Amino acid sequence: MGQIEVLPPTPSKSEPVAATKSLFNRPAGYVPYVPPPIPGVVPASTQEVAAPEPTAIDVPAAKLQAYLSTEPGWWDSFWRDRARNKLQRTLARIIQISQDHEANGVKPGDPIYQALYAKALQLCYWYFDKWHLDRDHIEIEIPCMRQLRLAALPESAVTTHKTPVAVFGLIAVVALPLVIGAWCGLFAVGQRWIMHLFGG
Repeated sequence: MGQIEVLPPTPSKSEPVAATKSLFNRPAGYVPYVPPPIPGVVPASTQEVAAPEPTAIDVPAAKLQAYLSTEPGWWDSFWRDRARNKLQRTLARIIQISQDHEANGVKPGDPIYQALYAKALQLCYWYFDKWHLDRDHIEIEIPCMRQLRLAALPESAVTTHKTPVAVFGLIAVVALPLVIGAWCGLFAVGQRWIMHLFGG
C-alpha cells in the first residue's frame, strides 16, 4: 500500500510564532568590528556634503547651431523631406521648360534661360535658408542646377575651361620645338654612329 504523507498543521494567525534560534551565539560583551575610515574618502564631518554645482560647457554658438541644424527631430525631418520633394518637383518643371526652349532653337545665354535660372535659384535659396543649409552646396545637393546655370550663363563654362587650355597651349608652344630639335639632333647623332660603325 502507498504511504500518505501528513503535513503539520499551518499555524493560525492568532497564535504567537515561536522565536527562531540565532545562528551564532555571541558573548554578552561582543562589539562588531568597524574598519577605520579611509582618508580622503569619507568626509570628516557627519554633515551632508553639498554636491558641486554643474559647470556650463562652453560651446561656440556657430558649432551648436550647426549641430542643431544637422540633427532635426523626426517632425522637422518629415517637413524637410516634404519641402525637398516639392522643390525637386518645381525644379523638374523648370528644367522641362528649359528643354522645351532648347528644342525650339533658343541659344544658351538667352534671357529666357537666365529668368528660369534666377527663379530656380530663388527657390533653392528659400529652401536652404529655411532648413539652415549651406548655399554654396546647391549644385552638390541639387545637380540639375548646374544644367540650368550652364544654359543661362554659358560664359561660366568657358571661363572655367580657359585656364587649362591656356596652360596646355603654352606648354605645347614651348615644349614642341624642344622635342622636335632633340629628336632631330639624336637622329643625326645616330646616323653618324651608324656610318662610323659600318665604315660608311
